[in-house]
Amino acid sequence: MKKNTGCLNGSCDISKARTIDCFTRSFSPVADIQKVPVYDVPVVLAEVELQADVEADIKLPTPAREIKWIRKNVSLKQCKAIPSIQNPGYVKLFITGVVHKNIQYVEECTGYVMDYSTDIPFSCNQQVQVFNKAFEFLSNKSSVHERRFLDHTGHGADSTLGGSRTFEFYNEPIECKLLFSEVNELDLFKEFNRFGQFEKITEKMEITLIFKLLQTQQFNPKLSPPPKKGPCPLWPAQKSVEKTSRERFVEKIQGMYRIR
Repeated sequence: MKKNTGCLNGSCDISKARTIDCFTRSFSPVADIQKVPVYDVPVVLAEVELQADVEADIKLPTPAREIKWIRKNVSLKQCKAIPSIQNPGYVKLFITGVVHKNIQYVEECTGYVMDYSTDIPFSCNQQVQVFNKAFEFLSNKSSVHERRFLDHTGHGADSTLGGSRTFEFYNEPIECKLLFSEVNELDLFKEFNRFGQFEKITEKMEITLIFKLLQTQQFNPKLSPPPKKGPCPLWPAQKSVEKTSRERFVEKIQGMYRIR
């Protein structure tokens, strides 16, 4: 590993620039000349349903006789995706989340209700298929393409003159938008004392998340073909439209819990 002798105690040297000249040129967006401008819009790459099986141990601050209420909230702390090199049409997904739990319990048959909160982290690394292409361009930041010049003798390279060419593309990141979460759990009460109180809860959870993968992309409305015009039938034929994963999942839980 090379040591950067110009950076000591976390502070690096700063080279002073003597002259800076700037020149500008403006270009129209990459699209046909049109009256309607080109838009940057969030494009849905895929709708993802993810399931994570989590087992955790919760140590209560005081012995409990009975659990009165457990409230749960799921949140994502990290959701990163990069296009896969080995499998085009897929992205590698890295997710870190937290299940926040607020537990209310009683210590005796009579008395106050105790309140205790805890966070249970979970993480998943998955490969996910995308149905709209994610655009990404790689950069070259190292001095691989160098400029070398002949010296005055014509026998070798000039050691007093050189140059290089580097470039960077600034890609739009793939973002996540959480739509739905569900926690299905089983609680095991452990470490009972002689008074019938327990101090430990082992939780086995099935966490279900539904979210969208989005990437901001440039959209040219002129390239989208207009809808075909024609006579409207009196009784239009019913076409079966494929449901999204979110619609299928919501339909499933509506039937399960009789939600109307």
